[in-house]
Amino acid sequence: MTRDLRWNCAESGCFRNLCPLLGAFDDCFPGKIGMSDIDGVVEIGGRFLFLEWKAEGGSLTTGQRIMFEQMTALSPKVTVIVVCGHPRDMVIETVRVFHGGSADKAESCDFEGLKARISSWAKRARMARIRPSQRGAAA
Repeated sequence: MTRDLRWNCAESGCFRNLCPLLGAFDDCFPGKIGMSDIDGVVEIGGRFLFLEWKAEGGSLTTGQRIMFEQMTALSPKVTVIVVCGHPRDMVIETVRVFHGGSADKAESCDFEGLKARISSWAKRARMARIRPSQRGAAA
């Protein structure tokens, strides 16, 4: 089952024109620090998966890399997947996973490979919220 963006541009105007101008808050922070948007996030059993999408050939800013390292260093329950590809067609070039305060090397990946990674994360998150006795382990 797929879920398209729940927005009708013909009725409500271009979604892009309704995105907050996060740069308006830049003077609230020191130096070059600014807010970042989140492309996707899900929580299962207190575990969080963030998805950051970069256009084909795109890369993370230094600030984003540092933020993802710091976020994932906070808890083993936080994972970030950075996808590089074409978002409209869901054509993927590479994925890079941040966990435990560091990032794996970017790897070639396709859409089905990304779905498999996300599904694997979801399965681990579901299993982690189930008590060992419910998994069939000795109590």
